[in-house]
Amino acid sequence: MQTTQAHSFAVFGLGRFGTSIVEHLARTDVEILAADRNLARVEAVADRVDQAVAGDASDPEFLRRIALEHFDVVVFAMGEDFESSVMGTMLAKELGCKRVVVKALDPRQAKILTRIGADQVVLPEVEMGAKIAKSLINASILDVFDQIDGVDITERHPDPSWIGKTLAEANIRRTANVEVLALIRDGRTQIPVNINTILAAGDVLLTVASKA
Repeated sequence: MQTTQAHSFAVFGLGRFGTSIVEHLARTDVEILAADRNLARVEAVADRVDQAVAGDASDPEFLRRIALEHFDVVVFAMGEDFESSVMGTMLAKELGCKRVVVKALDPRQAKILTRIGADQVVLPEVEMGAKIAKSLINASILDVFDQIDGVDITERHPDPSWIGKTLAEANIRRTANVEVLALIRDGRTQIPVNINTILAAGDVLLTVASKA
């Protein structure tokens, strides 16, 4: 499965979870639109995003006005307002949004949101904002482990540009500033990874990088 990196995000719902995602996305070089019905919440993040707007995620005219379909990723973070999450998800898919990510409060909500077209449903705690933001920017990333201060250990699929190349040809250390610790293929793990191994879309790479 090939994945592409996302560069523009629309985040609806600026409670603790939505604001956490916005804050972590804002540390990277991406375009961000942040929206909430509460003007005070919008103003609180205005200096960290490209666009900060007050509006209702379940209002089709509002979504058309902000050209929602042009964003790579749309996030509905209003877990406490399930009806708006449902309406927003349906409208976003009708507009042709490529990737719609929605917060749910419980497995029942998650099941409903998946059935109506959400591409990804999360049931997060606030501290998960950093991990989710990283996976939104690059859908190749499967998980991020933060047990070691100053180091990110990440489980990810190869980027599309690496597929079909050997580890040496992909030159991941230079192109992505990460070291490959291990490769998992068909349930078998290679440690260390042979530099002549040709990378496939289904591979899982365990990589390490400095947070600095």
